[in-house]
Amino acid sequence: MKKIQNRYAILAIASIVNFVHGNPYIWTVFQPYVQSEYDLSVAASSQPFTIIIGIFAVGNMIGGYLQHRLGAKRTILVGSFVMCVGFFLAGIAPYDMPWMISVGYGVLGGLGSGCAFSLLVAVPQAWFPDKRGLVTGITVGVVGISGVLMNPLCDFTLATHGYHFSMLMVTVIYAILCLGAFFIEEAPPELMIQSSGSEHNNLQGRTESQRQYTTKEMMRTRTYYVISIVMALAIPAYVLVNPLMKSLGMERGLTNAQALTGVMIASFANIVGRFAAPWLSDKAGCKIVIRIMYAVAMISVLGITVARGGLFVLLISLVCMVYGGVVSVFPVLVSEKFGMKYQGMNFGAVMLGYGSVSILCSYLLDAAGQSLSFIIAGVACLIGLVGTGLF
Repeated sequence: MKKIQNRYAILAIASIVNFVHGNPYIWTVFQPYVQSEYDLSVAASSQPFTIIIGIFAVGNMIGGYLQHRLGAKRTILVGSFVMCVGFFLAGIAPYDMPWMISVGYGVLGGLGSGCAFSLLVAVPQAWFPDKRGLVTGITVGVVGISGVLMNPLCDFTLATHGYHFSMLMVTVIYAILCLGAFFIEEAPPELMIQSSGSEHNNLQGRTESQRQYTTKEMMRTRTYYVISIVMALAIPAYVLVNPLMKSLGMERGLTNAQALTGVMIASFANIVGRFAAPWLSDKAGCKIVIRIMYAVAMISVLGITVARGGLFVLLISLVCMVYGGVVSVFPVLVSEKFGMKYQGMNFGAVMLGYGSVSILCSYLLDAAGQSLSFIIAGVACLIGLVGTGLF
């Protein structure tokens, strides 16, 4: 059991590598440059973001599947390689082939990123069955920190060197950080066996059973569909707002510098949500935390339809904080309901609804326009709030 002494090193390494999976959050500064340089519509220039979010869910499920065949380390490395190849293709996309950005950044980036991310969260969870919420908050929280650090860097290089240089720079940075996956090790099976009894008690009675559901078994339960749908209903608010935060902020009376500052504040709020929500779920339970988040998201996204200036920044920050909380708390909820053994693939299956809704959001924006889309997102949050009573 000597390896257990190294679990904090595993947590630190997984968190550092997870920095690269903040890749969707840089698109809010890339979007106006891509729209201008490639002469695209708002919806078309937002499409790579909605695709990477949507395909990311499929990548999560593939990652969980490959874990049981290749092991966590190899799966993370394979996913990281696919992601970096995709970003490279997006970085060299000719101006008459903008679809390469959606294929590279969106499809390949989403598949590879999701594949690696699912295990960078699941592996530390397995090492810390006694602190699952806190550890999930740390590993997922670093993803939010990525946006805070990368957005100003990308904004500077976009303004000085343009889109192609900036995307290739991102690719190199991410490729270097992904090398940390060589040091990832899975928790020994006896750790889970030894801690299974104490885990059941330490989760304050919220673990329904020690049974370890396979994905097929999980998908036969009503709880799976309820959780998947409820999680998906939180997504439109964020997916509709995120790629437009900077450009929409400037439309609402902010200068370029103020809009970028607003993006930074929203990124910090995302981080707060990622750390705070799972920590609170350890104390109060996932259901209560999720209900509060959905109520906040509903009020905020509806307010964005008319908000200007500082109020606009506050509301987009609340939407981002809720999103950070949602992607941090739901992995904990899934592991509580269905066990840790197949967590990577199980959470990927739960995220299928999340991915489908993400892809549909770009079409919603095109068909309904901004204001009506935000109203629809608010209604979705309300339905999700009611749906928490079913699991």
